[in-house]
This record gives sequence, C-alpha cells and structure tokens, in this order.
Amino acid sequence: LWSWGSGGSGALGNSTETDVSSPVQVGSLTNWRSVSRDLTEGYSRIAVKTDNTAWAWGANQYGGLGLGNTTGYSSPVQIGALSNWSVIECDGYSSIGLKTDGTIWSWGYGYYGQLGLGSSGAYASISSPQQVGGINKWQSVSAGRFAQYGIRKP
Repeated sequence: LWSWGSGGSGALGNSTETDVSSPVQVGSLTNWRSVSRDLTEGYSRIAVKTDNTAWAWGANQYGGLGLGNTTGYSSPVQIGALSNWSVIECDGYSSIGLKTDGTIWSWGYGYYGQLGLGSSGAYASISSPQQVGGINKWQSVSAGRFAQYGIRKP
C-alpha cells in the first residue's frame, strides 16, 4: 500500500502529517487487498488486508474509523480483533463494512440516519462497528456523502 498527496490529519498513513509529492509506502507490509475512498475532505482511510482484518487511520472526528474513540491516527490501527471483513467504504465521517458472512456494519457520524441503525440526530453517532439489521444476504456496500448503500443477494 502506497500513498501520496495531502498528509493532513495523518491521512497518508505514513506516521506523519506531512504532504508528500511521490509515493511512500504505508508501513512495511505487502498484504493489503483494498483501501477505501473518501468522498469528503480526504482525511480518513480504512483498508482491508488479505487476511480479512480491517485497519484505519487519519481524522476521526465522529468515530468514523471504528476504533471506539474519536482520536486521530497517522498510521494504520486494527479495527477490533476480527478477521472477517470483505470490504469497507467511508465518506470521511461514517463508514460501512461488508463482512465475509454477508452482514453489513456501520459506524461514525449518524446525524441523517445514514448508519442504518434506526436513529438520527445529534446523538446518533457511534465509534464502533454495529450490525445493520439482522440480514446476512448482502453482496456489496458503498458510502456516499451522508448516505450509505448496499446491494442484497437475490
């Protein structure tokens, strides 16, 4: 996994907040499978490794990194101890993840109800992954600005 550009809030995951104009490796590991895109300011990232663990770094104002707090990180930190993540998307404020068992989970800023957890408003934000509904037939997820999407299996 390599990054470059704005390092604000640790967004590049290279243990600094410095901007870089050429690719720098994020840590020394080479077992990354996917990295989320951020549709807002671009200051938070979540990636999934080939062992299905999820890792997050960058800005974390509303708990959108899923680490149980609102602390920002400049290098990858594992989200929980589970190794069953398929893919995770984030919008910079909230995140949605698909697990290998077909369940979806969300966390972060929930003011508009975008977490899908049945609540909205000023106190709807959560900083740890929570399962969305009891359905385990999802095949893909996507995050939009203050909205989340999923496609269910037929």
